[in-house]
Amino acid sequence: MKAIFTSILALLLCLTAAAQSNFYKLSLGGGGGLTQSFTDYEKYKFGKSIYGVGEFFFTPFISLGGEGQIGRIKGESRDPTFEKPQFVNAYKSLTINAKLYLGALIDYKRNGFSNTIKGLYMGAGLGGILNNISGAETPKTKDIIVPLNIGYTYYFPNKAGYYRYGINANYQSTISLDGGLDGREETSHTDIYTYFTIGIRYQFGPMGLSTKTLY
Repeated sequence: MKAIFTSILALLLCLTAAAQSNFYKLSLGGGGGLTQSFTDYEKYKFGKSIYGVGEFFFTPFISLGGEGQIGRIKGESRDPTFEKPQFVNAYKSLTINAKLYLGALIDYKRNGFSNTIKGLYMGAGLGGILNNISGAETPKTKDIIVPLNIGYTYYFPNKAGYYRYGINANYQSTISLDGGLDGREETSHTDIYTYFTIGIRYQFGPMGLSTKTLY
């Protein structure tokens, strides 16, 4: 009886260990892409921007982090009532973002497709933007912004088998609560800019233990 009990206990321990995986809790990354403005200027021009991001992972699929951006937001208008036919906002922003990955919600071990899409995520955040708009009456202003993210990260394992490196594609829509992205004090609608990026990720730091098998 004792031998049977010991065997069952050992089997349970093996099954539990098999269903767990280690993951790095910290992540750094960066990249670049194109911004597009949706403001009072009806021509939605493209601008270039770069970003850096740092994240803490509570689980492999839930994270909280900070993101900084430096770049340009552009727009153009043919409206004769506009003092300036176009604007260029050489902006800087800093936001805090939370992300939830699809891997937290699905059984991605069911098939190869579900395992591939576990890196899809959605997120939201809050932060501020420093506007520096050429030709505006008040060129330098500050706005509160709300970024909304949807993206995908694909991770590559290192020699030890842990996810260490990643490639990321992200589409962000950022809402300005103060409407100052284009430099117009009289605004007819909410100022928004989108930001499509390609970047890289590097996982490091202390290890966490996931109840889901990652590999």
